[in-house]
Amino acid sequence: MEEFFLHLWDDIDDAVHACRHLASATAAEMLAVATPLVTAASLALLAAAVSVYLSPPPLLGLLG
Repeated sequence: MEEFFLHLWDDIDDAVHACRHLASATAAEMLAVATPLVTAASLALLAAAVSVYLSPPPLLGLLG
């Protein structure tokens, strides 16, 4: 009976480790994909803010 529970515990432990590995691999892949997208969006917003800030005053008057 003890051997049965030992094998059961070993199988459960293997499943938990497999799930943990899949979760961490999925998170790493999502982060690897999201990082360039977030960087591109941040640079686009920064470029838009700089262009509005450096635009001539009449254009700024339209925004306010």
